[in-house]
Amino acid sequence: MMEKRRHPRQTVFKTALLYPVVEEANLSVENVSHAGLSGRCALSLGLHQQVHVSFDETSFRTAEVRWINGSRCGLLLEETLPWVPGEEPDMNIASQKYEPRGQRLTVNFSATLITSTPVLIGTIRNLSVEGMMVEVGGVSEGTRLLVKTRGLDVRMGRVQWASGGMIGIFFEPRRMATN
Repeated sequence: MMEKRRHPRQTVFKTALLYPVVEEANLSVENVSHAGLSGRCALSLGLHQQVHVSFDETSFRTAEVRWINGSRCGLLLEETLPWVPGEEPDMNIASQKYEPRGQRLTVNFSATLITSTPVLIGTIRNLSVEGMMVEVGGVSEGTRLLVKTRGLDVRMGRVQWASGGMIGIFFEPRRMATN
């Protein structure tokens, strides 16, 4: 019997980091630099908390909350923004002298900010354009997750089924840009 699927599945054996979503809110971005950004958000955040930011509501970047002042916050991104001028920070301990902070650009746009529970580590068993099957315990059906794995965008998905230490994640559809 031939299987009828919309998209072919690829068998893989790859580690995935799964972040169960707690809250999602709009982030009004006020300025950006090569390595971070600041803005206003209604979420109650904590210093050094790990969060995820999306500029297109589809792919996400991991960040750390570096400062908070009322509803304003500053985020240090795990990966730099390629579209903002700047240089990679020098991690050489010998060069720990005062350096002026990176160039900041004043902006006015919205992003999506996600908070999550601590990361779960799973093993991807198969994946397709629409989703993946992951071996991981303790995740129930209906849970929204951010899925992060080497070589792929961080994507948002929902657990469609959970059984015997395996879950099936269906990715939220990519939103088309509107002009």
